[in-house]
Amino acid sequence: MFKDKFVLGIMIVTVVVLVGGVFFASKMGSSSSSTTNNSTPVSDEQKKLLEVVSDDYIKGNKEASVTLVEYLDFECEACGAYYPLVKQLAEEFKTEVRFVNRYFPLPGHKNGLPAALAVEAAARQGKYWEMHDKLFEEQKKWGEKPAADPKIFEEYARQLGLNMDQFKKDVASKEVKDRVERDKNSGTRLGVSGTPSFFLNGDKIPNPKTPEDFKTFINAAILKAPKPSGQSTGEKVHEHADLALYVNGKKVLLQDRPEYFEKDPDIHSHKDTEEVIHKHKTGVTLGQLIDSWKANLPSGVSWYVNGKKQTGNWRGYEFKDLDRIVMSFSTTTVEVSDKQLSEVTDRACIYSEKCPERGKPPTENCVGGLGTDCD
Repeated sequence: MFKDKFVLGIMIVTVVVLVGGVFFASKMGSSSSSTTNNSTPVSDEQKKLLEVVSDDYIKGNKEASVTLVEYLDFECEACGAYYPLVKQLAEEFKTEVRFVNRYFPLPGHKNGLPAALAVEAAARQGKYWEMHDKLFEEQKKWGEKPAADPKIFEEYARQLGLNMDQFKKDVASKEVKDRVERDKNSGTRLGVSGTPSFFLNGDKIPNPKTPEDFKTFINAAILKAPKPSGQSTGEKVHEHADLALYVNGKKVLLQDRPEYFEKDPDIHSHKDTEEVIHKHKTGVTLGQLIDSWKANLPSGVSWYVNGKKQTGNWRGYEFKDLDRIVMSFSTTTVEVSDKQLSEVTDRACIYSEKCPERGKPPTENCVGGLGTDCD
């Protein structure tokens, strides 16, 4: 009988432990899910620490309304895992976001501080990003050492062609150490205890588990952020222009490229109107239109408006109703030919009451997008 009671007691205890374990795991899962989906606001006083200063290290648009600040440790394996993703995002969102790097060497990493000092010393010779990339790409070779080894970073400095005497002097200098400490102190005051730590427009976000999660955070911030100063806050209008686009001499048809449609609520093209661009507010520019496409276009540009070659900055041009625009992007200087000038359509006229011979403008379908409404 005693044996039966003993066995029964063990069974009851086991059930209690299992139920408790399931409940605990459930709570942890719930907490994790909540953390994954929600940003953590910081105080107004702390937000001052996130303001971008002149010697911050920045990629992307320095004037963007969205800022991602990352506190990182070069020896941190998690930072190494995020490195290619952040690099990819910095390219993908280069017009909408400024990406800011700050030092936060962890005490448990013996080479964390020497690595940060080496990167800052490289920065004094204009090679911040080169050393930054080098350390992450080679992290498995030098990380997790039992003791600090500054000689590792001297070799990387040589590979980058740095002045070695100056590099060694800077690594040992108070100025370089103070610069690294400044970043770490600001991170500590923000509550950073591990790396990487990301702050998006003043809020701490949980480390995204996938590239899609990261993009979701960024896209949400872009939608919520005020528009950059170069974008329109003007009056509502509804005007149209014809656009012929050439890349390295070849005409690119808008209707064949879905990425050209409905990217910006104020200036865009619709799929059903092919090479006609639409303006819905005063103040919007060709630069705003092209940026919204996120297309990797060559840097050389020749452009014409109504048959006349333009010499001004195309990015700041606000088209007028019924303009006929030709833009030629090229890796070399390529002039627009008469044939190309003749290929721009006059379909915008169909949508304007300024062309009574075309009849009443057709009703345009509302495509929506970007949180806009239809009117």
